[in-house]
Amino acid sequence: MTAIILVCHAPLGQALHAVACHAFGRYIPDVVVADISENSSLLEATAVIEKLWVQEGRPRDVVVLADLLGATPSNAASAWLSLHRELNAKGLTGVSVPMMLKALTYKDLPADELVDKLSDCVAPSSAPIEPAG
Repeated sequence: MTAIILVCHAPLGQALHAVACHAFGRYIPDVVVADISENSSLLEATAVIEKLWVQEGRPRDVVVLADLLGATPSNAASAWLSLHRELNAKGLTGVSVPMMLKALTYKDLPADELVDKLSDCVAPSSAPIEPAG
């Protein structure tokens, strides 16, 4: 199963998680939420992602979904991906309710296949998150 890390400006991540729980009619533990506060630095935000990844048992398949390309959450996701090039870890920006629900529906796929499945949910202003550097 692919771990899903949601990295958004607070409180968007928790709100998207709540909508997904409502849609599925139950609490969904398969999403880890990193709500990044408005005054977080890139280093702090990257550390939040790392901490959540460790708490989840350091999964090898990870999809990081971020809200806005070029903002601290997506930049932190990029920085985190660059630290873990040995993983099958992928990232996308422009997370939305449809993207989140589809990600949960196909969470049993490897990360690269899951990101391919999510491609039709990506808005024109969205983009893959590439590792920094």
